Amino acid sequence: MTVESHVADVSSADLARGVMATLEDPRGWSRAGVRFRLDDGAPYRIVLAEPGEVDQLCAPYITSGRYSCQIGPVVALNADRWRQRPSHWGGSLDAYRSMLVNHEVGHLIGQHHARPTCSGPGEPAAVMAQQTKALGGCAPNGWPLEWEVRCAAARTEPLAPPYDPGATATCGPAT
Repeated sequence: MTVESHVADVSSADLARGVMATLEDPRGWSRAGVRFRLDDGAPYRIVLAEPGEVDQLCAPYITSGRYSCQIGPVVALNADRWRQRPSHWGGSLDAYRSMLVNHEVGHLIGQHHARPTCSGPGEPAAVMAQQTKALGGCAPNGWPLEWEVRCAAARTEPLAPPYDPGATATCGPAT
C-alpha cells in the first residue's frame, strides 16, 4: 500500500510510520492473518487530506467535511480528525488515530459497520462501530474485538469494496 499526506503539517514519512505502527501492532488486523506493507506500486492507498479533498475522494459517500472513508482502493483520512479527536471520544489522540486507521482499513479488508456496537454499557466499542459519530454508551476503542478478528479472518467479503450504501455485515459477534 502507499501512504500519502496531502496536508502541510504532516509529512508522508511521518504518516506512513504512524499508519504502519498501527497496522503492524499485534492488537490489530494482523490477528486475522492480514499483513500490510508499504509498496509504491501497490493498488491500495491511504491518503491524509483536508476535509474538502476527502469529500471529493469519498464521493458518492457523503463525508460532510467531518468523516473519513474507504472507497475502492482508497482510504481517505480526514486531516481535521487526524489533528483532533471528537470531543465525545474520551481516549487519547494517538488511540483515536489507531481507531481511525483500523476502522477505515477494516473497510478496505471487507469489514462493515458493527452491529451491535459493543457488548454492553461501558464495554469497548467495536473498532468497526462508527465511533467518530457517537459511542452510544460504549468505551472508546482503537483495536478490533475478538469477534471482528474472527470475521476478518473468515474472508467472506472482497478486498477494497466499491461504493455500496446498502452493504451490511455478514458476520457478527454471534457468528
